Amino acid sequence: MKKKYLNSVLIVFLIVIWGAVLYKYFGKPNTSKKNIKNEMSSISYQPKYMVTKDTFLLEIINKTPFKTSKNLRKKVITTKPKVVSKKPPVKPIKKTTAVWPDISYHGFVKGNQKATRLILLKINKKLYRKRENEAVDDLTLIKAYNDSLIVSFNNIKKTITKIHD
Repeated sequence: MKKKYLNSVLIVFLIVIWGAVLYKYFGKPNTSKKNIKNEMSSISYQPKYMVTKDTFLLEIINKTPFKTSKNLRKKVITTKPKVVSKKPPVKPIKKTTAVWPDISYHGFVKGNQKATRLILLKINKKLYRKRENEAVDDLTLIKAYNDSLIVSFNNIKKTITKIHD
């Protein structure tokens, strides 16, 4: 019997709450917003306080902050003119740039028994199969990656990207 009364009371509360929610959204028209906008635009607002600018003067400090003494910087005027000796300009030494051969990297293969990779590359239209750290005509193969190859030619390192077929 108690359960029947409890259910009926809860149903009444449920109906009252949902009725209030529906009345709030659909029940009364909202015309008060128009009146509020008109009233606020007609009122001129003046603040009760004044804003003043805060001004100050920056002074030049003539002391070094890194020394413990408080000596002022003074300009020293010498009577002797300074003698400037002109040296002939040093001509820059032109470095002889080595002409790099035409290199194209095609990939590598790594076997189970070998620790270094077998690199497939074409130098001056000639195909080579060499391992890492080997030299081909003054060109040293340093490291091979999936997409690039690092080579050294006359102690100048360069990265060569892989040709995608």
